[in-house]
Amino acid sequence: MKKMFLILAAAVALSSVAFAKPYGEKSRPDSEGDIVFADGTATAWHEGLTLTEEQKKAAVAVIFYAGTECSNGGERRILGVGLKNATGSGNTLKWAQYTSDTDTTEGYSTNITAIQCTPSESGSGKAATATFTGDLNGSDNWQALCEAVSDEGTGGNYPAWEWVNAYATTASLTGDYASGWYLPTVAELSMLYREKATVNAALKVAGGTEIASTAYWSSSQNSSYTYGAWSVWFDDGYLDYDGRYPNGSVCAVRTFNGEEKTMTVRENLKLRSGEYTSTQVLAVMSAGAKVRILELGWAETIDGIPSNWVKVEVQQGAKDRDGKPIKKGTVGWCFGGYLE
Repeated sequence: MKKMFLILAAAVALSSVAFAKPYGEKSRPDSEGDIVFADGTATAWHEGLTLTEEQKKAAVAVIFYAGTECSNGGERRILGVGLKNATGSGNTLKWAQYTSDTDTTEGYSTNITAIQCTPSESGSGKAATATFTGDLNGSDNWQALCEAVSDEGTGGNYPAWEWVNAYATTASLTGDYASGWYLPTVAELSMLYREKATVNAALKVAGGTEIASTAYWSSSQNSSYTYGAWSVWFDDGYLDYDGRYPNGSVCAVRTFNGEEKTMTVRENLKLRSGEYTSTQVLAVMSAGAKVRILELGWAETIDGIPSNWVKVEVQQGAKDRDGKPIKKGTVGWCFGGYLE
């Protein structure tokens, strides 16, 4: 059987059947340009990269940011943009509906302080250099909008936001990635602008819609102009704010900060130095021990159970069959058919 030097995806569970081959080469996305697949794995974009049709069907996003500058609490965030976006003639959307001074949505004329995000500078090219203060993480901005106004969401009052809210349906997503999509802040959108070339190259490979050279709406309120919301022009990086009535392009983003899979030993299980029964036994883990999956190895059938060898890291509290502690962080190989 062919050796697979592939990292196990966080979303792929071990069972008494053989593992499905992961779509990507990484167990999780971690860098700008990574193409994320439906099983949680990722493949880094590089010049000359091609994907199979199966991989293209499984692709869900491209990573455009990994860092702390777009965090309200200082935590590291990994952000990806969806493969589809609303751009082009006839497919642009208003931030809020507006027709006249007497016929407008409440959100058009409300200064929503909870979603204010302020760049250090605005104008041409500033999306590449500005720093940001205020609300940097847009994942709860729809909720903040709904709390600030009484006409939220229904009847097409906020087309740009509602397009993002329906993104999973638009992109035919199910499972783990059917939720969590949102309209990015101006800080997050500026990070996307900075990685536009790489992101578009990866989107093209994955069969997605490239980010256009036009203005994309953010979810950010301008702090000094009640009627204003920020947008980023993706042709020259112009940081702009305007009334919320013009049509603009829209993209959906979400976080991809998933943790690697932690599993439980079902019954006494040998932890070995390699992925063969002939390799050295490092310990015999007792039932209930927790391990973190690091890598997927050989597929094999042992005791009638088809599964894979997996490289694991022993977690806090694990004991051997004699009840003695196994040092946390111990790394070895075990047969996945006895994990759950």
